[in-house]
Amino acid sequence: MTPQRPRRRMTSKSPDTQDDGSAAAPSRSAGAGDSEQSETLTQLREAISEIDQRHAEGESGFFTGLSAPGGSVESTADGWTEGRAGSAPDFADALSFADGGSDDAEDGADFDADYAKAKKTAMNMLAMRDHSREELRKKLLKRDLMSEAVNELIIKLENSRLLNDEEFAHRFVRAQRENRKLSRAVLKRELSKKGISAELADEAVAEVDGEEELAREVAAKKAASTRRLDYAVRERRILGMLARRGFPSAICIKVTREVLDED
Repeated sequence: MTPQRPRRRMTSKSPDTQDDGSAAAPSRSAGAGDSEQSETLTQLREAISEIDQRHAEGESGFFTGLSAPGGSVESTADGWTEGRAGSAPDFADALSFADGGSDDAEDGADFDADYAKAKKTAMNMLAMRDHSREELRKKLLKRDLMSEAVNELIIKLENSRLLNDEEFAHRFVRAQRENRKLSRAVLKRELSKKGISAELADEAVAEVDGEEELAREVAAKKAASTRRLDYAVRERRILGMLARRGFPSAICIKVTREVLDED
């Protein structure tokens, strides 16, 4: 009969004891630390989401008091304020630039300076002669002045009736008709170059008449200065002069022949 081996006694290990008999380090459980960290992350996500929403709606000052990571965030009527973390993060001051900090003051100073220059220049120009609204505006913009300052000045000049396109158009037509003997067609073209609307130009030109009489006056003056030339040369020069003034071709031919026959 084969002798039986003695059974080895099995002992159960304590969960706090390692194989070598030493005490095992306590395992990390999902306790208060994880819960607290999760809560902080949730609060930060909510804070960032709220900031984005308020920024999209254009609300100013939404970065005021925003806490740095690690601090608790609370919502108040004045915006986002922090709890126990301390002062607001540095990027809040940096972002004040984008919200119109020092740049606003600088832009305001530039606007005031350009407005003053535009006003002085405009008054000098208007003292020399009349200008249309668009004519004056283009001249001021060529001096590298802020368009906002120029536009505001133009509006104020119009409100004070120092600029008035309707009155300008009528005065321009009378002066050009008398001094340069321009036809109605050329007068309309010149008014258009100065930014006068077609409607105002038509109204201003309608007050002048005597197109044929004016053409005859121009032809007679040219005929007198070309008496020593051949008939064909005189005719060509008179016709060219009338055409450049914008008179209709039928009127040009008629008055040219008449003044040459009379001369």
